[in-house]
Amino acid sequence: MIGIEQAYCDTIISALIRANRALLECTIEEALQHINIWGKGDTLGLDAVPEIAITERLKHFDQYATIVIEEEGEDYNPLGQEGRYSKRGPRTFFVSDPTDRSAFLEKALKEAKNGGDDDSMNTGTKIREVILGEEARRRWEDLAGSPASITGAMCAITCVRRGLPICSGLLNYVTQELIIACSAGIYLLKLPPSDLEPSDSTTVTAEEVTLNHLLDAGQALKLRSTSGREPKRLVTFLGKPTYRESFQDSQLVPGEDIDKYVHHSEPGGPGRILYLSELQPESDSIGFILANGEKISEWIHWLTFARFARQSRDPSEPAVRIFEVSHERPWTRDGVLMSTSPEYSIFQQIDAHGRGYEISVERLQAFANPSLYRSTLLVAPSDNDWAVQVVRRHGYRVLEFPSS
Repeated sequence: MIGIEQAYCDTIISALIRANRALLECTIEEALQHINIWGKGDTLGLDAVPEIAITERLKHFDQYATIVIEEEGEDYNPLGQEGRYSKRGPRTFFVSDPTDRSAFLEKALKEAKNGGDDDSMNTGTKIREVILGEEARRRWEDLAGSPASITGAMCAITCVRRGLPICSGLLNYVTQELIIACSAGIYLLKLPPSDLEPSDSTTVTAEEVTLNHLLDAGQALKLRSTSGREPKRLVTFLGKPTYRESFQDSQLVPGEDIDKYVHHSEPGGPGRILYLSELQPESDSIGFILANGEKISEWIHWLTFARFARQSRDPSEPAVRIFEVSHERPWTRDGVLMSTSPEYSIFQQIDAHGRGYEISVERLQAFANPSLYRSTLLVAPSDNDWAVQVVRRHGYRVLEFPSS
């Protein structure tokens, strides 16, 4: 990994940890309060507090850092502010989802506020007292699904440089697990407490975690093969109007079989890629995941995992493949296409020599707010022959990114 990319990874780690601490130190009252951030009065504190921490950290690293975050408003495009960038847009930018699964987190906090299993909790109780600990983890899994390592509320940041995702970070607020995907691989680290007092020179607090520490002390996280799993079993979002209809039009599984094959219909976005990892029990394995016409902050983080995850039996081969699904008559939400044809997609071939794809900043610049861009993407283990057959049959594109 070159020095500048490691610096970006370290900055992402630092921003995630700061967002984590800021959220955990919030009280229930502060987290559930509506905040008028960026002129949006409908933003809850549990979304705004991590977002502010992330923005402050990234701007401290680079005062001109370009950050794509949905909460900034419908008519804000940081990729195309006049006078700041060339017509091609910024060479490097970040995309963040400060609090994914916020609806479930809000519900968990409201249950705690109203008594829950602990009458001592009130609006002054800090979030760390609600969502941390073994009992809290069990309550979360009862509410939002298991395992909490995948279903927990998360913060996510991805850095895109010269059109390619170079580093993605996920921090699970519930399990306090940090996962980084970059050219060095995919690694998971259980965070030490933020208030840990160093007992010797080898002790590292949460605020001191860097990429080097993660590579030394963390565990390598593998994405599994299809072997032994139902290739049609999937995880995707169907929880709002038009999503089920859009999924049916993808023609991946027959309409009458959707509920048979969908493992979770209201999953998280950034952490959905982890359903294809060792964190998902092998006895309950998943054949593929789908971004079902969802916004870019839900799925852009998967691209880095797909770019750098390698097969265990053959490290020269990618562990998963990404397919871009397009409909002849795509559905829309808020006036934005839920699936895009190659002509309108942000994924463009690097050159005519077949060296893969890159993310077109110019395409994102065309949006009033690039965080509203949507896509339908299928990610499956490379040996999921059924997935390869079905997407080839419908003519969907295979998206491949250079591995270096």
